[in-house]
Amino acid sequence: MVCRGSAGRQIDFGKGNFHVRVTGPGRRKPTAARLRSAALLAIATLLAAPVQAQTASQITPREFTPELQRLRGSVVFTGQPGTQPPPGSEAIGITLSGVDLQNPLPQMAGANRAYVGRLTRGRIPVSELFEATAALEAAYADAGYVLARVVLPQQSLRDGGRLRVVVVNGFVETVDTSNVDPNIRRRIDQLTASLVNRPGLTREELERQLLLAGDIPGTALRSAIAAGEAQGATVIGVDPEYRLITGFVGFGNPSSTELGEFNLNTGIEINSPFKLGETLYARLSGAPEKLFSEDPRSRVFALGAAVPVGISGASVNVEATFSDTMPDDAAAPTRSDFDRQSFRFFYPWKRGRILNVTGQAMLDLQQEEQALIGGGTIFRDQLTILRAGANMSLLLPDRSFTQAALVLSRGIDAFGARTAAEAAGGPPLSRAGADATFTKLVGSASHQRDLSERIALSVTGRFQTSFGRPLVNSEQFGLVGGSELSSFDNGALRGDSGAVVRAELSTRFDSTISELPVSFSPYVFAGYGVAKLENPTALEQSITKAASYGIGLDVASSMNSSFRSGSMRIEYGIGTRDDATPDEKRFSISGTFRF
Repeated sequence: MVCRGSAGRQIDFGKGNFHVRVTGPGRRKPTAARLRSAALLAIATLLAAPVQAQTASQITPREFTPELQRLRGSVVFTGQPGTQPPPGSEAIGITLSGVDLQNPLPQMAGANRAYVGRLTRGRIPVSELFEATAALEAAYADAGYVLARVVLPQQSLRDGGRLRVVVVNGFVETVDTSNVDPNIRRRIDQLTASLVNRPGLTREELERQLLLAGDIPGTALRSAIAAGEAQGATVIGVDPEYRLITGFVGFGNPSSTELGEFNLNTGIEINSPFKLGETLYARLSGAPEKLFSEDPRSRVFALGAAVPVGISGASVNVEATFSDTMPDDAAAPTRSDFDRQSFRFFYPWKRGRILNVTGQAMLDLQQEEQALIGGGTIFRDQLTILRAGANMSLLLPDRSFTQAALVLSRGIDAFGARTAAEAAGGPPLSRAGADATFTKLVGSASHQRDLSERIALSVTGRFQTSFGRPLVNSEQFGLVGGSELSSFDNGALRGDSGAVVRAELSTRFDSTISELPVSFSPYVFAGYGVAKLENPTALEQSITKAASYGIGLDVASSMNSSFRSGSMRIEYGIGTRDDATPDEKRFSISGTFRF
């Protein structure tokens, strides 16, 4: 409770933030007004209880953009380069007076000199002519010039003579798309056209365009490279698996009792219906009770589209999200609505099998309101947010995998944003001291590696800082998630700033059930997180620490398609926290089937 002079008083109760002002010293409100104020204060006290159902924004994911089916396997080179030594050549010696290396790439000057020095050092077996030539071609490939060929042309070579060697700066003769579905053929042709008849292509340039072709939604691309008809020519063959319609259905129990513990979720994607490499998608999740009514217990619905821009891999994404919650709470029944309109731009700065770096710029328009059922508005937020970020993934030589991301968000007073000053004369914002203008930074990282043939380690972490300022509900940091503190209700632990880390140790057993390959991965996990509230009310704790630990089992199956798979996670965990809320023992189960 904070007093502001003798003529006014402001009382903040939890996240309701009810403001009651008494105007004029010694002046009394009419009886009806005093009764309404008392009722609101009583309801606010109930809403401020330590355990309360989450509002709509607190159960809504940040985005719903579909994951891509990445290029399967690696770029495969077939055909012999013609540098195999003939039988018996290792028993024949020869001395060279010199080597005429024709058309060498200047970028490979060091390898070229080493090649000449190796062959002119003295008497060598004839087989070494072929071995050294193959080694030089391999050096070109290691440097990225995978299409270059080092050729020993037909010639008569006597002892003391000069060897003639030709470096053929290879090129892509054609990209064979004869096996490609018409819906994606034009897009693949656009992405690979820059590879054709272009000498000096590097592995990096080849990989980038082929991987971008594999990023087309609804496409699982396989590719191979073979020798063409002309000298130094290469033919790239692409053999994609394509689905016009893909999607998933799933279930889980991540929510609180008030929001319906058991949830269903489903999604569908329509891939390249206009042959542009685009995808149109929809997502729906929530409690089955009244899911399709005007008053659902909990429901999240999203519609979006992702469209490529040019052939560089850039894309734009527009998305609209609508979330509703109406917790089962007879004492203080409320309803909250959260709407978000998102405009996103993505650009892959680096696209390869080993390293990927993507930049992104985003504009989010967000509106959230909570109201008493049959009563007044508790809070209303309207935000306009600019976001900029980057994410990185790295596959290391030991097959360990690392990901990291960083996003900076800035709330601006534009496009209908509702500032604290504008809220002074009406329903307040969701947090006392928060404003539509703010800055926050979010970072995340994960690392997966095999510790042995049977044991794997996975570590994930995430943080957020609000730079010492309180944030409205939708921009707060949550500690709870399937890959974080999973022993609590979804959205239960939140703050303006915070950090969370989780580690899993797992093993894997493969089996077959009715000719269907199935993998079982039992695991143990432990996680720890801290959430900090700026400007907490008298009923809130400034810093909350929580931990989660337990055991679980992942079950996964794959079918005769890159797009059909099933997975299920079963987990028992214990959650502890240092506030007034009791510890939790939670049995969780979730499953997804993709088609």
